[in-house]
Amino acid sequence: MKVPRALATAMLLVGVSACGADGNATAAAAPARHGHVTGKAVDARGEPIAGARVLLDNTVFHASHMETTTAADGSYRLKMHPGAWLATATFRKEYNGRTYQLELHPESPDAFDDDGAIRDFSWKLEGRSPLNEYRYYGGSIVVHAGNDFDGDMQAVRLALVPAGPLIDGSEGTMLALRQGDRYWVQYGYIEDVPIGRYRVTAVLETGEGSRPLRIRNLHAKDGPQQELLLDFLPESDLSPGQNVAVIAIEH
Repeated sequence: MKVPRALATAMLLVGVSACGADGNATAAAAPARHGHVTGKAVDARGEPIAGARVLLDNTVFHASHMETTTAADGSYRLKMHPGAWLATATFRKEYNGRTYQLELHPESPDAFDDDGAIRDFSWKLEGRSPLNEYRYYGGSIVVHAGNDFDGDMQAVRLALVPAGPLIDGSEGTMLALRQGDRYWVQYGYIEDVPIGRYRVTAVLETGEGSRPLRIRNLHAKDGPQQELLLDFLPESDLSPGQNVAVIAIEH
C-alpha cells in the first residue's frame, strides 16, 4: 500500500519523539501514587545511596513523623497518613576512621499531602539547605585568635590543601581563605567547606609582605604548628547539625 508523503512524515515524527537519542524507547517518569511518597537518593555521580534514612515530618502536629530507608538501588516508598508532610533524608558515611551523618539535598523542598508525591534526594558537598537557612552541607571551622596573637584577624590568610580524596572520593581543590570571602563570611566562622582532610597553613599580610603564623587544633592536644592536618569532627550532641573543626591562630 502506498502511504501519502505527508502521512509518512507524521509517522516518522511520532517515532522519533518516542525514542531517546540512542533510538531506544524512553519511559516517562512514573506519576505520584496516591497515599505514598516515593523517590531515590543518589550521590554526585548519580550512583544510588543505599541505607539513607528518609524522614517524613508532619507540618501541623509536633513530634509526628514516619520514616524508612532506601534500598540497594537508592529507591524508597513510604505509605502516608492523611496530613501535610515535609521529607528530609540523611545518611552515614565512613571517612578516615570517623562516621559522619550527612544531610541530602531535596530536589523539591515543598510540603505535600496524601495525594502522593515524588521526592528525590542528592548528595552535595556544599551549599545551603533549602529547609534551614542556618544549615550547610559543608563543614564549619571556628577560628579563634590565640593567647599570644594580637594582630588583625582581617589580615590573616588561610590555605586549605586537600590531604587525599574528599569524603565523596573526589580530589577537591586548594582553598585560599580570608575574612569576608565566600566561605569566611563573618568573624570567627568559616562555613560550608567540603568535608575532607586538609593541610592548613596561615600567614599574616603586612605592609612588608606575608609572615607565616602557627596554628593550633583546639580539638587535639598538640601545640601550635606551622602546618596543621585538620579533620572535621562529626556531628554530635555537643555540635548538633554540623561537622566542625576549631583552630586557633598563634604568632
